[in-house]
Amino acid sequence: MKPSVLILAIVLLAWNHSFPQSKPGARQVALAHSNISFDNDAFSLFNNSSGLSLVGSREIGFYFSPSPFGIKELSNAYGVYCEPTKFGSLGAGFSTYGFELYRETSIIIGYAKKISNIFSAGGSLLYKNISIKNYGNSSAFILNAGAILSISNEIGFGASLQNLAQSSIGNESDMLPTIISAGFHLQLVEELLFTLGIEKETRFKPSLRFGTEYTPIEYFSLRIGTSNEPNTFSLGIGIHYNYFHFDYARTNNADLGNSHQFAILIRFQND
Repeated sequence: MKPSVLILAIVLLAWNHSFPQSKPGARQVALAHSNISFDNDAFSLFNNSSGLSLVGSREIGFYFSPSPFGIKELSNAYGVYCEPTKFGSLGAGFSTYGFELYRETSIIIGYAKKISNIFSAGGSLLYKNISIKNYGNSSAFILNAGAILSISNEIGFGASLQNLAQSSIGNESDMLPTIISAGFHLQLVEELLFTLGIEKETRFKPSLRFGTEYTPIEYFSLRIGTSNEPNTFSLGIGIHYNYFHFDYARTNNADLGNSHQFAILIRFQND
């Protein structure tokens, strides 16, 4: 087997096992993506589009995972933008993953609206292109939907469905993964947030996710999370000052090792 093909096979294998880490947001990663009911920043465009309706001001964000599991060929990056309007919240973003032999590029747009004081719904349309050197490229459109029910400031439920139309890449008979996620959060006191989620991808067993966020002071948060299928442990910090938010997460996969993720969010004042 040619070295390039071997590398590609390793990357694709690793990607299949690390798929949950493909979703952006260092805060979300630190909480093991258990915050499906509390996804309230611009990265919700990729995770649960209904969360866009919870973003209170214009917001731009960037996320970067430079070398997942110590393999720079698995690097991935995202950019997102959210514009709240009186008609609902609009979102747009992009992502890139891979290296010169294998590259995935995505462009996404989304919309979410508060249907009532406690219920929000949203959807997004994602265009994904896959390019493999010497083999060409192919693409697909993927439809996603989500909803959040905020019972109170302390309790909420959320759910999302990714690849609603069961799209596939090009003429391939195997469809892209369809992923169903659901969860709830409980905020016993202002400083402490607990999140619980479950995610089921068509090809794999359900994955249970738990997360805790502790904010001892206004500008600083500590986070931990864990999940099974695959077994991961994560931790992270968040620094918030005025319109600037920085988040860092470190994850450990029992089989593949450690990864580092970084995110920056800039929240502009409302006009």
